[in-house]
Amino acid sequence: MSAAAAGHQAAAGRLDVTLVKLGGSLITDKTKPRTVATEHLPRLAAEIAAGWSGGALVIGHGSGSFGHPEARAAGLAGGRGGARRGPDADPMGIARTQSAAVELHRLVVESLVGAGVPAYSQLPSGFLVADDGEADGPPPAPLAAALREGLVPVTMGDVVVDRTRGASIASTETVFEFLARALVPLGVRVRRAVWLGATAGVLDDAGRLVRRIDAANIGAASEAAGGSPAVDVTGGMEHRLATAWALARRGVESLIIDGRRPGLLESVLRHPEGEAKSAGTLVGPGEVEDARQ
Repeated sequence: MSAAAAGHQAAAGRLDVTLVKLGGSLITDKTKPRTVATEHLPRLAAEIAAGWSGGALVIGHGSGSFGHPEARAAGLAGGRGGARRGPDADPMGIARTQSAAVELHRLVVESLVGAGVPAYSQLPSGFLVADDGEADGPPPAPLAAALREGLVPVTMGDVVVDRTRGASIASTETVFEFLARALVPLGVRVRRAVWLGATAGVLDDAGRLVRRIDAANIGAASEAAGGSPAVDVTGGMEHRLATAWALARRGVESLIIDGRRPGLLESVLRHPEGEAKSAGTLVGPGEVEDARQ
C-alpha cells in the first residue's frame, strides 16, 4: 500500500501509530560539538524508507552534540524529562540551545526526504508547553492531520515555554509520552515505540543484554540503566527506560535496539512481529498490565 493510499484510508477511522526515536548518541558524535555521525544517519534514513509500509509513523530524534552542551551552558541542565532554567539562564541562551537543536533537526529531515520519506517537521515548541517540567497542551491537531495525509511527522528534543520555570527541555522521550496520551482524542493511538541507541539495548550490572523488562524486573533494570556518559541533560538510557515503562503501562510496547546494526531498523519496521523483535530489549507490562487510555 502506498503512503498516500494508507493516509486516505486512515482518514475515516482510527490510526494506530508507531513511534521511532533516533538517539542523539547514535546520530551524532557526542564527544565533538555539532558533529553528525555520517556513518549512521544516512543509513538509518534509507532503512526507514525501505521498511516503512505507509502506515502511521512518527520519528523523533535526540540532540546529541548539537543541543546538550548549549542547554548546559544556558543553565537548562538537570531533571528527568525537563531541565530547570537556572538563575544565570537568559533568553539568548535558550534561543542558542534551540537553534543548535534545530540545526541537527534540519539535517535529519533532509536525510529522510532524500531517502524518499515524506518527512514533515513538527517541533514540540509549536504544539506543547510545560508546567514545572511536565509536558502539557491541547491535542496536537496539526500533527494528527499530517499523519492522516500520509506524511511522517518528525519531532525532536526541544526547549519549550514552561509556565512555572520559564523554559524547560522537553526531551524526545517526554514528547513521545505526551503524544501517547494527547493524540487519543484525535483518533490516533500509539501502539508501538522503537528506540535506537548506541548499545544493544538495556544492559544489566554485568553488561549483559536484558531481553525482556516487565513488572517483575523493572526496578532492577532501572537501577542498572544509569545515565549517559556524555553531556546529556535528559538522563540517557535511564530516562528512555522510564518512558518506555510509562508507555507499557498504557499498553504500548517498546523495543530498545542497537541502531549501529545495519538492516535492523528496516527489519523491525517491515516485520514488526519477526525475528528482529528479539534483537534488543522488549519492554512490556507483563502480568500486571494497566492499559490506561
